Amino acid sequence: LFLSAAAVSAQENRMYWGPKIGLNIASITKSSFSSWRGGANVGLFAMYRYNDFWGAEVDLMFSQMGANYADGNMRVNYLTLPIMGKVYLYRNLNLQLGPQIGVKVYDNVHVYGEGNNRDTKAFNSFEVGFVVGLGYEFNFGLVTDIRYGIGFTNSLKNSYAMGDNCKNQMFQLSVGWKF
Repeated sequence: LFLSAAAVSAQENRMYWGPKIGLNIASITKSSFSSWRGGANVGLFAMYRYNDFWGAEVDLMFSQMGANYADGNMRVNYLTLPIMGKVYLYRNLNLQLGPQIGVKVYDNVHVYGEGNNRDTKAFNSFEVGFVVGLGYEFNFGLVTDIRYGIGFTNSLKNSYAMGDNCKNQMFQLSVGWKF
């Protein structure tokens, strides 16, 4: 009786959490910063699977973004909070959609031959965007996802050169472990 109750309890566990780490490839739209820039992402996630078809996930991630350009590069780091709805397409394969909020924690503009300018005030402090992706949850605990995110708000201030309507965009590949 005890073993069957434990098995039913384990089947009903649909709430998971865990660490996540991965890579970002980011750029800034509608600007002369045309090259993509690599970076890292690291953080925590919590997910809930409502049934076989629907779920939700919230991440708190440190995410490196920015762009490269001919004369240097721009680095900007955010604490991001994506809130993802999940549609399970086939078993553990899921489509992810949702908004993302970001708070800038660091920026650096590097011009070759001139050095670094930290905390340049070139980037806005807050960002709102949208994220779409695909994920897979392995039965033994590993979770993976690949996402594309685009900002709704300007990442660069309008007073900064080319800052009008410039938004962060990124591809993100992450792996995590659910507990």
